[in-house]
Amino acid sequence: MQRRDFILISLLSFPAFACSSIKRTGGKTAKAFVVKAGDSRFHQPTPFNGVNPNDLKVSTKDTAGKLSAFDYLGLQKVGPGLHSHLFQDEVFFVLEGEYVFQLGEERQLLQTGDLIFLPRNIPHTWVQMSDRGKLFYFLQPAGKMEEFFLKLTELDGKGTPEQYQELGKTSGIANHGPAISATERHVFVEKLSNGFVVRAGQGRYGERTVINGKNPNDLKVSGKDTGGELSIFEYFGNEKGGPPMHVHPYQDEVFYVAEGRYLFQCGDEKFTLGEGDMIFLPRAVPHTWAQLEDKGRLLFFFQPAGKMEDFFRSVGGNKTLAAGLDPFMEHDMEVVGPPISF
Repeated sequence: MQRRDFILISLLSFPAFACSSIKRTGGKTAKAFVVKAGDSRFHQPTPFNGVNPNDLKVSTKDTAGKLSAFDYLGLQKVGPGLHSHLFQDEVFFVLEGEYVFQLGEERQLLQTGDLIFLPRNIPHTWVQMSDRGKLFYFLQPAGKMEEFFLKLTELDGKGTPEQYQELGKTSGIANHGPAISATERHVFVEKLSNGFVVRAGQGRYGERTVINGKNPNDLKVSGKDTGGELSIFEYFGNEKGGPPMHVHPYQDEVFYVAEGRYLFQCGDEKFTLGEGDMIFLPRAVPHTWAQLEDKGRLLFFFQPAGKMEDFFRSVGGNKTLAAGLDPFMEHDMEVVGPPISF
């Protein structure tokens, strides 16, 4: 069997493989961490409007300031005022429900599975239209949004106008006007002049990569959109199993379970994750995962983006590899063992 055929088949087959952790520069062994559904990175709740859970999942401390990520559970038909981030792009992925987003003067309706990219320095806002909704969102770079939400929670709606103005200023946020309402009449544009929307079941450039011929793996945000700092994918698993044990020397990888149950291994540690759970897998440590049910869905991302977009195009059948080439090695990864057993 040729090496390329072995690698492609091994994406969803073969027994477990034990491997010790590879150490980072400085002699410290990085470890994975899990943030369970309904919890936040440091167990500090920061609910929006005092009611809607808005949990920090990936901290600026985890990414050297490159990225932060939050999980929002909407229990009210509300949203923030019109504002802009002076130094950050913002990305929202709709996990559940229906939302209206405004970017500049333009509005779009987003539903489950849709994603919107909101560039820095352009006024934007959103409002939840459904009785219940759920968003996973990113700020890149991280900026001071963790501190912003902590202070906002501390003020609990009782701060003075001067306090809120100072909070926005120190957090790199400019306020431009009031929130929009779920009950007002919304007029939608076909396409945004700035930013972009990627609809459910579609990829960033209208392309689809399909792993093993049956598992769509859609690029949602490209490294081209983020200065090479971040790429985001959505994986639809239609079979049990997962990739071989492998190493990313230069990238951290994060998985959020949108549907199903998964077993992850990082170094010698194993973790079972269900819907709403998230795992952070540090660079330079061997890791893998396996889908435990016939159906599953993952939102996952790499920081920095590296060569992963092109890797999935190659193993997903969108590109033809030269004979004898190892797609993992060609894209700055190394296979160190077979997939995990389950």
